[in-house]
Amino acid sequence: MNSVSPRPLICHSPVNPGVTSTGADVSDVTQRSDLGKQAVQSTAWAYGSFVSGKFLVFVSTIILARILLPAEFSQMGYCLIAIQYLDILNGFGVSSAIISRRDRIEEAANAALLIGVTTGIVLFGLSWIAAPFLAEFFNEPKVTDLLRALAIVIPISAIGAVPTALIQRSMRFKAKFVPDIGRSIAKGGLSVILAWQGYGVWSLVIGQIGGEVIATVITLALGRWRPTRKLDRQVTREMLRYGFHIIAVGIVGALIINVDYLIVGRVLGAAALGYYTLAYRIPELVIRNTNYVIGKVAFPLLSQVQSSASELKHAYASLLRYVSLFTIPAGVGLALIAPVFVRTFYTERWDDSIPVMQLIALALGISSIGFLPGIIYKSINRPDILNQLSLVKLGATVGTLLLAVRWDLVGVAAGQVVLSVFFVTLDTLVVRRVLAFTVDDLMRALMPCVASTTVMATAVILLSAVVQPSGIAGLVLVVSVALLAYIGTLALVSRETVTRAHRVVRSAFARAT
Repeated sequence: MNSVSPRPLICHSPVNPGVTSTGADVSDVTQRSDLGKQAVQSTAWAYGSFVSGKFLVFVSTIILARILLPAEFSQMGYCLIAIQYLDILNGFGVSSAIISRRDRIEEAANAALLIGVTTGIVLFGLSWIAAPFLAEFFNEPKVTDLLRALAIVIPISAIGAVPTALIQRSMRFKAKFVPDIGRSIAKGGLSVILAWQGYGVWSLVIGQIGGEVIATVITLALGRWRPTRKLDRQVTREMLRYGFHIIAVGIVGALIINVDYLIVGRVLGAAALGYYTLAYRIPELVIRNTNYVIGKVAFPLLSQVQSSASELKHAYASLLRYVSLFTIPAGVGLALIAPVFVRTFYTERWDDSIPVMQLIALALGISSIGFLPGIIYKSINRPDILNQLSLVKLGATVGTLLLAVRWDLVGVAAGQVVLSVFFVTLDTLVVRRVLAFTVDDLMRALMPCVASTTVMATAVILLSAVVQPSGIAGLVLVVSVALLAYIGTLALVSRETVTRAHRVVRSAFARAT
């Protein structure tokens, strides 16, 4: 490898006549402003959909927990495990290909519908065949009939996958909000009503199916798309090639996410897994789920500028800067408040989970820097890069955690921190080659959050040493000091970042004149 600066692997053709890869003019600035508004508006709607859905599920779960038996929840849980893994295969990953594609969209959408429905029907049939074996594996005979009924959601969701992808592609996340909330309301409402009527575990199955039917019907109504007979073999082959890599990434990604649970449960036992699961829950909710929501918006956003190297690089740098402004301080902040949080909400009997939660929060905060490169590879139609990196990461994860488990739960959590640093380093090296995004570019993007987070951490550590906060009042005090220190420092070290963010947000939600 030579020592000259790497050449980007994407084309440099402008996305419009006013944008070039060598400089920016008025139309360049205008486009960036429009993209910023789209990003803020779409993220707000996507996050609103996510939070609202989670809240509705939480409320319905509380009600159902008072009606149904624990065994009935576990029976449904076994079925959902199978459905979640089958869902990775559903549609053969071609919905993502629609979002990233810039030409021949009609042919691509028709091909995606054909592939998706065919795959959904095949997976439905496989579910019927596999259901008795799954029931035998879990030693739960009822799983056979439950899974066979629940599997109908696979072809149903396949019908709505193409209009959903087109909605995301056009950044119409406000329209996507409606079917998402409709799904949650229908699922929770049906489940509660039927459980109250004595349908037991079947209330959960019917609620799940009803929610998917409602979401699909609403999506078809709002999607502004109807299939035609226009197909093209070349486009179909391209869709299948892209989808193959997306499926592979999904399968490997699921293994990477769950392998720590498997290792902890297998080596350290059920009690240790309970501590680890509890320690993981809050960092996952705050950081990983935020990444998930932002990723849904970032993918179509970056796909819009895939043909302009300068615009793609600028969009990536902006996303990296603003995502890190939340995720990195969130990770460090959760690590700092973990002792007070755990003892306040979980009681002192969960003290063993405190150091685990601290390390997991740091790991997820660090790894948040590395999730955007994966979206870059998808947006420039290079999911093969993401696939290759996933295989490397899976091998590193298994090897590291098998070694780290020798030092109990803290060792596993520390292994996650080591892995997150390695993954970010690896992603930085690869995106440098793909996008000519140098280490200096990375440091400039991260500087505001790193400086502000350092001051925040120092302030909280000093406060904790002096007052030893405890209970709700102590938690409120620590969080308040952390926010003041972070926001104040950010305003000092990067006033431009704060001003620009405020301007974009205000512009995004200003009333149309």
